[in-house]
Amino acid sequence: MKRALFALSALTLSGLLVFSHAQSANSLRAQLVGTWRLVSASQRLTDGTVRPDPQTGPKGVGYLIYTDTGNVCVVVNNPERSRWASVQALTEAELRNAFDGLGAYGGTFEVNEAERYVVHHIEVDRVPNLTGTDRKRFCSFSGNRLVLRAAPPLPTDVKEWTIVWERVGK
Repeated sequence: MKRALFALSALTLSGLLVFSHAQSANSLRAQLVGTWRLVSASQRLTDGTVRPDPQTGPKGVGYLIYTDTGNVCVVVNNPERSRWASVQALTEAELRNAFDGLGAYGGTFEVNEAERYVVHHIEVDRVPNLTGTDRKRFCSFSGNRLVLRAAPPLPTDVKEWTIVWERVGK
């Protein structure tokens, strides 16, 4: 009887562990971890029109990386930025163009599983004033794509800001 009770207990415990592992593998956090390549970034304006993200343009490129240790890193840019005449002697206009077409930040992240959002805690940013701030993104998945929607506050006249990423590898 004791042997049967022990076997039943062990079987129940192993089943719970497998169920728990399966649930954690399907958690929002687990789904986010990895490297993602930018597919598109667009803004729906209050008048209903849609435009490409002004920073990356219609052909934006970039990467988003979530680590299993809770770090996040984002680099995006507009590949249509004009090339510099000389790498050693930038003009003021070239410097401004390079800065305007680049977005980059890193820090840590946390997720809210119930409400399906991620918060990026910014530790370093291209824009010094944004260091120490948070960016909240609502998350959804479609196949190997991650869709992030920026939470308010949004820029003036922007109703919705959507960034679509495609998983690299896996």
